[in-house]
Amino acid sequence: MLSEKLLDTLPYSIRTIRKLYSESLDGALTLQQIRVLTLISEGQGLTQIADTLGVSLAAVSKMVTALSKKKIIMSKEGVDRRTHILTLTSQGKNSLEKIKKMVRSKLDIGINDLTKEESAQLMKGLSILEVLMKKFKEV
Repeated sequence: MLSEKLLDTLPYSIRTIRKLYSESLDGALTLQQIRVLTLISEGQGLTQIADTLGVSLAAVSKMVTALSKKKIIMSKEGVDRRTHILTLTSQGKNSLEKIKKMVRSKLDIGINDLTKEESAQLMKGLSILEVLMKKFKEV
């Protein structure tokens, strides 16, 4: 029953958050590029990003090249020539934070309608969900 509720609620929540991100874009970046920036900020590399997004390594390389040209990310050679370390530039960090701030403010509109008890329940539930999801990540 609880797993069924998770499977019903999470996809809808993800779609809603993606919509809020899309509405917050100023045209300089695409939603997919924002997702790449977020994953880079979490320390993911090219292969991990491709796996997470479900796209080819070539598609991610193309996005990384475009973001590098915009001076939003930097790509440095890793231990050998086959690996690259991706980092956000200060401009990239600022762009990502600006968009996240706009999305947070939109989410806060709905959150502010919750009672204190509902807010506390939601926070507790999200904390539990985070712990649960980390267990699956470790598997």
